[in-house]
Amino acid sequence: MYQFIYQILFLIINPQYFTNIEQKNIFKEEFNQYQKSKNYGKAIESFEKIENISRLIEPELRLDAANAYYILKDTLSARLNYELAVETPDIKLSAHALNQLGNLAILRRDSALALTFFKSAIQKNVNSQEARFNYELIARLYKPKSPPPSSKNQEEQQNQKIEASDKKEDELDEYKSDNISKEKALQLLEDLRYSESKILIPNKNSGKKIEKDW
Repeated sequence: MYQFIYQILFLIINPQYFTNIEQKNIFKEEFNQYQKSKNYGKAIESFEKIENISRLIEPELRLDAANAYYILKDTLSARLNYELAVETPDIKLSAHALNQLGNLAILRRDSALALTFFKSAIQKNVNSQEARFNYELIARLYKPKSPPPSSKNQEEQQNQKIEASDKKEDELDEYKSDNISKEKALQLLEDLRYSESKILIPNKNSGKKIEKDW
């Protein structure tokens, strides 16, 4: 009873209801004809006319419109309609919409998000070969960015620098005790290290017998 009364009130408040249904059917027919002839610009015009007179858009119609937007490279409108089409209970249509959202993410160079969409498409429809192919391809090509060095590693590097600096200062103190200037002490240290390195390098021909070739 209450449902019947509601319907009567709705028709009274919306006198254009039946007219809108008739117009919607006309625009849908136009849309399908334009889609069939691959005139996607005109198809979108018909779809937008439908949106102006009706809030109820069938998932199939919305998905076809999203594909038309995609072909025309209107990625924003395509993404919005794919997102709405994902909510359909039809798992094949929903999986297709998710796969297309993954393709749009690839166009934005967001491989991580694309993998998420492709995986969701496979979960919706395990038989979606297109989504599975896309997921496996991007998973092989995608290389996550290396994480920044942790604060612990940075702290260790800083401590190493401090220890090296302290060691050098200790060595300098030995020379300072003999009233040698800091610049001179640094030079003496470098000369000493150079001399030590030469001693550690073995003679080029040591341990080898020199054979005469005559």
